[in-house]
Amino acid sequence: LKNGVAVVRPPGHHAERFSSKGFCFFNNVAIAARIAVDKLGLKRVLVLDWDIHHGNGTQHMFEDDKRIFYFSVHRYDHGRFYPSSVDGGPKEVGIDKAKGYNMNVGWNGGGMGDGDYLGVFHQLLLPVAYEFAPQLVIISAGFDSARG
Repeated sequence: LKNGVAVVRPPGHHAERFSSKGFCFFNNVAIAARIAVDKLGLKRVLVLDWDIHHGNGTQHMFEDDKRIFYFSVHRYDHGRFYPSSVDGGPKEVGIDKAKGYNMNVGWNGGGMGDGDYLGVFHQLLLPVAYEFAPQLVIISAGFDSARG
């Protein structure tokens, strides 16, 4: 397989390893990323998560695995916006050998538009992605923040 795309809803980014959360029963994105590295032998997978809510479950599953870079753009409100923890904060960058392989862009307050997202993608995501050089990019696309 040289190229491929799969559109799967929902991404399930709130589901934790052993529990459902936030209407997410299975973390489809985490399952796909784990299969990519453990079964298919990929060495670098980038998970891009954009939603109004932080993908706590996905982050927790990979915060100690430097083969999977987790990048999340979400509303944060100093840890008070669902899932209501500091896990989506800027200081959460991964643990142990995977420190630096987790990046959270959490906004305090709403009203972010296309320009804000484009700025984050161009100024933060793209430089990190070029450096990491993923063999697979998985987009965990939440639509809670979409209008209409």
